[in-house]
Amino acid sequence: MDEPMIITGHQSPISAMTFCSPGSNTLYTADTDGVIVEWDGATGKARGRVSNADEDDPDVTGRVHAGATVTSLTFTTANDGSGTLYSAGWDDHVRTTHGRVCNDKLKMEAQPNAMTCGTSLVVVMTVEGLVLMRDKQVISELIRLPYTATTVCLSKDDSMLFVGGEDCNIYVYNVTSSAANPLEESHVIKGGHLKPVHSIALSPDGTQLAAADIRDVCIYDTTSEYSPVVSKGRWCFHTQRIGCLAWSPCGNVIASGGNDDNIFLWCPAKKTKRVHYRFAHRGGVSGLSFVGSNAGGGGGDWMLVSAGADGCVNWWNVEEDAKKKFGL
Repeated sequence: MDEPMIITGHQSPISAMTFCSPGSNTLYTADTDGVIVEWDGATGKARGRVSNADEDDPDVTGRVHAGATVTSLTFTTANDGSGTLYSAGWDDHVRTTHGRVCNDKLKMEAQPNAMTCGTSLVVVMTVEGLVLMRDKQVISELIRLPYTATTVCLSKDDSMLFVGGEDCNIYVYNVTSSAANPLEESHVIKGGHLKPVHSIALSPDGTQLAAADIRDVCIYDTTSEYSPVVSKGRWCFHTQRIGCLAWSPCGNVIASGGNDDNIFLWCPAKKTKRVHYRFAHRGGVSGLSFVGSNAGGGGGDWMLVSAGADGCVNWWNVEEDAKKKFGL
């Protein structure tokens, strides 16, 4: 008898994506059925689906989040090099995975819609507020906000948290060690957007903050009171919700992906120029990331990975297009 073929990948829209630890060549994606897939970042082939350690899977679908949409994925790396994948889903749980085995789950007080991590700190954005986690444990009570949060981004050193709001503002917090007040508001970026902010990304050196709504991609200078580098009305070529942003490792280029199926490349030094990839994913782009240091042996600085509602993961070598258009 021939050896059976094992089919992996997704059969539903991909809803979240994240890379593993640097140099690992490992990528994780998740979909609206609750399935999480591990990919080989070098070959673009799926290695297999994540499975729950202590839960039955009678239909062999590998639905980690019990058929619920996985809203976000993030990955933390410990000092010893080991890592933990965090996944949040509409089953109201945050689950943790090592390799392709999901070992633990934590019940949230409210439905989790997004996550972000720095070094060891993980921030979970729920419909009721924010929850802080570290080492697979909740370390704060539910932090209720006076506005509706729509997206979150944490600095690499876990010290600064950026929260986009449905009120079109971006809130900047200092992360403290105080259990009573773990977040101290330090600044509010007002007037930068005409619509709710749906994605935020901090540049590799932390000096620039990118934010996007349903049309505009804007850049703010974090070193000068968040003054605009690129204001609304300049990079305004998306026609639907911009759900993901990704900086190139050099910090000279930022990619944006939207529900309009499009991916754009932008350069703060060349504000009037752009690279446009049409019909990147039918149904919308749900994940973007430059491979960068995640590639084993290097060579990933201009390799862009995207995921979308078409259930596909695409690898784009954007080096020639970016250098030609932006003169890098």
